[in-house]
Amino acid sequence: MVHHVTESTIQRPQYAAFATLTFGAAGAAAALLAFAHGAYFQPYFDGINPLLVIALVAAAGAIALRFLRARGWFEIYAQGRTLRGVALAALLATLLVVPTIAVDAGVGFPRGINVPAPWSLLFYPAIAYVVEILFHVLPLALLLAAFRPLFKTLSPDRLVWLCIAFTALLEPAFQVHTGLSQGSPPVLNAYVGVHVFAFNLLQLAVFRRYGFVSMVAFRLVYYLWWHIAWGYLRLQLLF
Repeated sequence: MVHHVTESTIQRPQYAAFATLTFGAAGAAAALLAFAHGAYFQPYFDGINPLLVIALVAAAGAIALRFLRARGWFEIYAQGRTLRGVALAALLATLLVVPTIAVDAGVGFPRGINVPAPWSLLFYPAIAYVVEILFHVLPLALLLAAFRPLFKTLSPDRLVWLCIAFTALLEPAFQVHTGLSQGSPPVLNAYVGVHVFAFNLLQLAVFRRYGFVSMVAFRLVYYLWWHIAWGYLRLQLLF
């Protein structure tokens, strides 16, 4: 018997994986709104309903990921490689969080940088999904669409890495700007800039090799250690 593999069959796991992440983020946000309140989202969404934000981000992300995948640049779910990608992402995220905890213990970030437990268990999965699309997926799609006709002599791989380098600068620039506006010490701003750039660069490398699911896992594991586990312990140990 001959089995015909159609394009829709190939795409099905891709969009199933994206839908799972989307509904997971929306479910976490809905539970937080139901059991607590929306104040935790206020600094990020400026009063807009978090579920509306996730819906809009998901729609834009689906279009951008389809564009990136159609051109062979990135996958959502890399069949045969995603489990390895998730394991690598978890390892890298765990290694990266160690110096940040050390800096917090030695220099000290502000007391209220984390959403408190148990609401952190719902907040950070939701915000991680939004951050990945806004800071990674959408910028990559826009940059690749804009740079492709401008850098015709570059190979596709070099073009992708050029866009990855630019994209990796966005979140550290945002974090440093936020730190400066809040009066954070220069040493903390310098560390945050370098660390978050390295974090983003490694994340995007994981995205390139292992797909969107693995990149999201990278941030989720980092948030699990930094914002959830250490976020609880630091209040007991440092304050």
